[in-house]
Amino acid sequence: MNNKWRFPAANYGDRKGISSGDSEAFKKAPYSAFAREILQNSVDAQVSNEEPVRVVFSKFDLQTKDILGVDDLKVALRRCKEFWNYKDDYIKEYEKIEAALNEKTLTCLRVSDFNTTGLVGVESNEKAKNHFLALTRGTGVSEKSGEVAGGSKGMGKNAAFLMSKIRTVFYSTRTNMNIDETPGTNIGSVGVADYISGYVADDVTNTNRDYTQGKGFFSSDDFNSALPDTLDLDSTHTIRNSTDGTDIYIIGFRDSVNWEKEVINSILDSFMAAIVRGQLEIEFNDIAINKETIHDIVYSDIVTQSNKSNIISQYKLLTDGDNVKVYDIETDYGTCALYILPYGKEEEELATHKCVMVRHPLMKIKDESLGASFRVSAMCMIGDDKLGKMLRMIENPQHIDWEPKRIVDDPSLKKELEGVLKSIRAQINERVIECLQLGDTNPLDPYGAGDFLPDEDLGESHSEDEGDDHPVETTTVTLPKEVKVSTKNANQDDENGKGLQPDVGDTDDIPGDVEYPTGENNGQGEDPHGGDETGTKKPGDNIIIVRSKLSGVKYNIISVDKNGGKIKVIFKAPITFPECYLNVGMLDDSNNSEKVDITSMRCNGVDILCNNPYEYGPFSINQNEKVVLDVTTNIKGYFGATVKVVCIERKEK
Repeated sequence: MNNKWRFPAANYGDRKGISSGDSEAFKKAPYSAFAREILQNSVDAQVSNEEPVRVVFSKFDLQTKDILGVDDLKVALRRCKEFWNYKDDYIKEYEKIEAALNEKTLTCLRVSDFNTTGLVGVESNEKAKNHFLALTRGTGVSEKSGEVAGGSKGMGKNAAFLMSKIRTVFYSTRTNMNIDETPGTNIGSVGVADYISGYVADDVTNTNRDYTQGKGFFSSDDFNSALPDTLDLDSTHTIRNSTDGTDIYIIGFRDSVNWEKEVINSILDSFMAAIVRGQLEIEFNDIAINKETIHDIVYSDIVTQSNKSNIISQYKLLTDGDNVKVYDIETDYGTCALYILPYGKEEEELATHKCVMVRHPLMKIKDESLGASFRVSAMCMIGDDKLGKMLRMIENPQHIDWEPKRIVDDPSLKKELEGVLKSIRAQINERVIECLQLGDTNPLDPYGAGDFLPDEDLGESHSEDEGDDHPVETTTVTLPKEVKVSTKNANQDDENGKGLQPDVGDTDDIPGDVEYPTGENNGQGEDPHGGDETGTKKPGDNIIIVRSKLSGVKYNIISVDKNGGKIKVIFKAPITFPECYLNVGMLDDSNNSEKVDITSMRCNGVDILCNNPYEYGPFSINQNEKVVLDVTTNIKGYFGATVKVVCIERKEK
């Protein structure tokens, strides 16, 4: 055996610099990314669903002289600096690594998993189904078993290197099967240093010296094969000699002040379902996170204020029994389960107004906005069926979104998956509205007790007060100057028990037929001449009609039944108006609007009767009150909608 660090030559090919795309994707939130990637690798390797995967995080100190091949690393660092001697930022970065290697001790982090298969293939250099090679030597390569494994892009391994001051990680594993999937026990270890390109040799007389690919391996031979032993860099950890699983050693761990909270909050947010359902347990120094302790953890000060509503809501969605409503979401690729938890006014601070999208194996991918007006939290669980497989195909490397645009060579499949995601989002909104409207003897206001904010797609309003939303935006109604807008409420009865109407003159107390003035003026200032004929004016003929578009209003438009052409239009009335009409348009690809037939409508639960399908009404609005219009159109399926409310005022000439 010839155990040492080897940095393969690039053969005058690509030179690797500091800003590598492999790790840049995780720099925004490195601790969160690290926790997600480590745990999903462990969950993907679960041996039996009857026992949870257990992952242990443990810090320890290591004498720098005991780092395997530390002198080789120092030589490699010097050669990197020489190769990039014209770049000051490269020199400074690698001088920091040299300084760390010259310290007496380094803080390290061990992450160990149990009830896992270990890194299958550690005993072989065969490529197929070799999980060990994919993790330690692959770039954009994944060999995980199962079509819907949590990690599938082969990029997550790079998050670990961001955690190391010297960009060095050791992997040690014990497996329960051979690479051909037959039963067998295999052990092995390897070190990986994620450096920049440096000179291969110290021959300063050679002006065309070759340089390295950047990454180096502490291995047993020139094929970079694994050492045939497990590593016990942490003296307190020797169980790997008899237990299957993998140990990851982060050398020179970046233990910033609040890294523990950041990692734990990321774990709770990303793997709540796996923990609650007993599929995952975590030991974090002296903190145990499992299905027995999760309640106390969720309600402890470990959870940061910014994550409180999200984490508590996820926990309640999975444990709150009869208060959670469950629905099926149907797609052409399979069915997923939707869990909805409405909140009363007393708990509205826990409402996230979002749906957590969780994919097999019980890992959160993203939050789907429901609009800030929905006083609910929701969770959509996608299983290990064809739907899960198709969505995995379009996940980004960070596993935090589904992006159909990643399909560049099959436009029809791209369009199909866009439709699937759009259908899932629409069905989630439909079920949320259904839940809020039908699920209670004391119905919850689905738009938040009179407050309203537009859906995410239509823009958002923000306060300057710690991110709290204000329900009212400054709005105006554009009207001609001579029109005076009534400040009375057209929905309230007058003293005679009747709704307010335009003043057309009172004729009820005049006996006999009503007479109107007749005759004509011959000139300005002359008295009118009498006439013998009866006047032709009728009651109301002295009324003019002024039409005004309600402006400065943001409308929330929601499809509630695509097959029935039903939509909801919700807005907050900026002013009181007794007579309004609704127009609905359909946007084409050029953003032009075509009129849509309205076949029926309800305003705040009251049926509105109308014979004009293009301008439906009348209905009244009251200042600062929420208006909910349930509209049925002649359009089947989803369409881009635009709406306009026209206000009518009748005034005497």
